Amino acid sequence: MHSGFGPSAYPLDFGGPQRASRHERQPGGCSSRGRLPGRRDLAPARRGRGGARARSLHPFSPSHPAAISIMQSREEAPRSRRLASPRGGRRPKRISKPSVSAFFTGPEELKDTAHSAALLAQLKSFYDARLLCDVTIEVVTPGSGPGTGRLFSCNRNVLAAACPYFKSMFTGGMYESQQASVTMHDVDAESFEVLVDYCYTGRVSLSEANVQRLYAASDMLQLEYVREACASFLARRLDLANCTAILKFADAFDHHKLRSQAQSFIAHNFKQLSRMGSVREESLADLSLAQLLAVLRLDSLDIESERTVCHVAMQWLETAPKERGPNAAEVFKCVRWTHFRDEDQDYLEGLLTKPIVKKYCLDLIEGALQMRYGDMLYKSVVPKPESSSSSVVSVAENPPQRLGMCAKEMVIFFGHPRDPFLCYDPYSGDIYTMPSPLTSLAHTKTITSSAVCVSPDHDIYLAAQPRKDLWVYKPAQNSWQQLADRLLCREGMDVAYLNGYIYILGGRDPITGVKLKEVECYSVQRNQWALVAPVPHSFYSFELIVVQNYLYAVNSKRMLCYDPSHNMWLNCASLKRSDFQEACVFNDEIYCICDIPVMKVYNPARGEWRRISNIPLDSETHNYQIVNHGQKLLLITSTTPQWKKNRVTVYEYDTREDQWINIGTMLGLLQFDSGFICLCARVYPSCLEPGQSFITEEDDARSESSTEWDLDGFSELDSESGSSSSFSDDEVWVQVAPQRNAQDQQGSL
Repeated sequence: MHSGFGPSAYPLDFGGPQRASRHERQPGGCSSRGRLPGRRDLAPARRGRGGARARSLHPFSPSHPAAISIMQSREEAPRSRRLASPRGGRRPKRISKPSVSAFFTGPEELKDTAHSAALLAQLKSFYDARLLCDVTIEVVTPGSGPGTGRLFSCNRNVLAAACPYFKSMFTGGMYESQQASVTMHDVDAESFEVLVDYCYTGRVSLSEANVQRLYAASDMLQLEYVREACASFLARRLDLANCTAILKFADAFDHHKLRSQAQSFIAHNFKQLSRMGSVREESLADLSLAQLLAVLRLDSLDIESERTVCHVAMQWLETAPKERGPNAAEVFKCVRWTHFRDEDQDYLEGLLTKPIVKKYCLDLIEGALQMRYGDMLYKSVVPKPESSSSSVVSVAENPPQRLGMCAKEMVIFFGHPRDPFLCYDPYSGDIYTMPSPLTSLAHTKTITSSAVCVSPDHDIYLAAQPRKDLWVYKPAQNSWQQLADRLLCREGMDVAYLNGYIYILGGRDPITGVKLKEVECYSVQRNQWALVAPVPHSFYSFELIVVQNYLYAVNSKRMLCYDPSHNMWLNCASLKRSDFQEACVFNDEIYCICDIPVMKVYNPARGEWRRISNIPLDSETHNYQIVNHGQKLLLITSTTPQWKKNRVTVYEYDTREDQWINIGTMLGLLQFDSGFICLCARVYPSCLEPGQSFITEEDDARSESSTEWDLDGFSELDSESGSSSSFSDDEVWVQVAPQRNAQDQQGSL
């Protein structure tokens, strides 16, 4: 008897190819390897997946898997090897995927990247030569008579494709769509010519002479790009002479962003604008009632006293007493009377003698005086006397202070670019943190350091190294704004601000290591970079400072002076190869730390160096910084004794006695990294994050001797001298000193 099955033994005809069901084929059919069934294959079927017992088939039955395997053994065995599923599972479907060559079949598609530019250039040449033009547009200047307009021969398809206004005119079934000539009255010919050139070229030329007319024309023709470019142009050119006019312009066209930018500029320069009533240019007195009220209600006014707001309100009313007098009460309601100082009492009483005040808002001033200097310090409603024509007004209770009332000039520590910057008042001990613009960048590891400078308006400019990033910090918004990228990558450079321009020079190329002589100049007004006269000598480990209207680059070998009006560099008296450390401008002179502890001073007017008293010397001091803080020259040193808290000591220079006076020392202010730089700027603490409370050296000496400190309070990161951060994320000394009273915890000097 045959031990197996084959075609010669059982020549059965099953009427063509057949397929067994899952329950019939799986128990005794071909295995996943395609072998013939043996004795175990003919055993009764076990329970299937659904729990029911499968029917046992006779080996000679046509439905038996053994018989089916005879027909499929040669043809489908390779296929069974590929598609067989695990035991008891469903056989997967065959997925047909294209081969690699399928991705490269069909016609090749190419794109001419220069085609669009060439097409526009050719269309512009047709327009200039008046070829293939199918419409003539006559632009009649407002106020001119008929037949005096200027003719422009154009192409309908170009105008309709570039301008939504003409698209509606030529494709919307309007009367002009069938005419060969169209007349326009609401735009001037010069502006229309610029806008037609923009439709053909995508370029627009803006100037102070045409920007307002171009804005109006582009707004009518719905050219969004040109309109926003004009608004951005006006915002970058805001100054004391035109800020009120630009505010009125933005209000007329209801441009919210430009209006907000003009208001922010006015708020930041409100003190200077309050003194410009007699200037021929437009001033705050030229604003409308709604515009003035919107400005006077701003919390961001940079003023030191509410008296300035009251002065502007009175100035606006007295410009046109008859027309504006009835609005006096509404205007004076914007004044925050509770924030007047004691020395302003005489000024407030003087307001009572003003004719406008006596006629329209006497009750308001009297109520304000009663609230501020009387016993009633709560919300008050002053009734109108029968003999007075003034209206009933209310004074708000405890309105917030203006932003400028809390402004302080602080020393700012710039450490690692990704860490928050530390703002420190050396006289009060107040500490705040300023966010870093480089924290959220994707490739922060490529930024090793930064160079910073401050403008007279206290805007802080930060240039990352070695990348091309440039940022500006707006103190009122407590935010950084990224500006146009620099032209060159540098490391070891320095930056300075002079008359609306940012200058960057020195350093070397981060890839080749070649020292750079190129000087980059950034226009704050235009947001553009350019290369100016290069330095005759390369600079590295130097200081770039500004004295009056000149730029000085000084290091241990030489000092050069840059004259922006002539775009040239001049040689100055050098330090005669002294070891240069730091430099600062104080009283229009350059103070330099040379061979420690030597301090030298350069007078640009005389071109001479002189030596003053040496700076305090400490063998453990690893960083010296000198800054001009509130018309005082400060020396800031950082010392980190072994196994002790770092000490930041501040010295003030006494010009009369020619000596350095220690005004205080803070412990644990910085980490053990010595890589930080300092500058002074006017900031708004109410906009900053409060910093940690640190202790003075005197408080620490009273609390516990340094020899008894618990060294377990050190973290592994703190014990490493190569820490990359300049500032402490957590005060690691809380375990050392015993509990102090609330006054000591403030850390004031």
